[in-house]
Amino acid sequence: MGKKKNPVQYVVLALLLVAIGWVGYTAYDNNQTKKAQQAAQVEAQEARVAKAAETADETTQQQPDVIYAPEFVAANLGGQKEALSSYQGKKVVLNFWASWCPPCKAEMPHMVEFQKNDAEAFNTDIVAVNLTQQEKSGIGGIKSFVDEYALNFPVLLDETGEIASQYGIITIPTTFILDEEGAIEHQITGPVTDDLLIKLLTEMDE
Repeated sequence: MGKKKNPVQYVVLALLLVAIGWVGYTAYDNNQTKKAQQAAQVEAQEARVAKAAETADETTQQQPDVIYAPEFVAANLGGQKEALSSYQGKKVVLNFWASWCPPCKAEMPHMVEFQKNDAEAFNTDIVAVNLTQQEKSGIGGIKSFVDEYALNFPVLLDETGEIASQYGIITIPTTFILDEEGAIEHQITGPVTDDLLIKLLTEMDE
């Protein structure tokens, strides 16, 4: 008769097989979990890249906010009314000034020089808005100033201070450079020179 096997051996063998199976299953499960995690990471990364590309595209397409110069109508020294919009189609150097202002006096020869030699080439008009409400010598003093400095561009009168308020004028001289559509491209606080005007207008044409 053959030798009987000890029942304990069967139990040990069964436990061994279960252990081997469990190890194999655990390894497989871990591998699948790792693959799922990697796939999720790749998907998340692709989503981030797509979102970044979309945002970049939107940023590229967005244009800076355009601020248009407030419209106004004012009288010139001859008493005729002029509207700012009548200058559309040309660039405008819109200057706020007063005859008692030393920096305004300093910049006037430069503006005269620019108007004489360069304004036409840049398709530009200078429009000087006098803060008439602040003038102690009245219209007569303004006319004397215009004659003394031989101003060769239109001078409009802000007789109530409303135009200065529209433009937020605190310090004079203050100058705005408008494009052909009336949008504000530059704002300069303090006196301008003909060289500065040429530089800024050249940049606008580039």
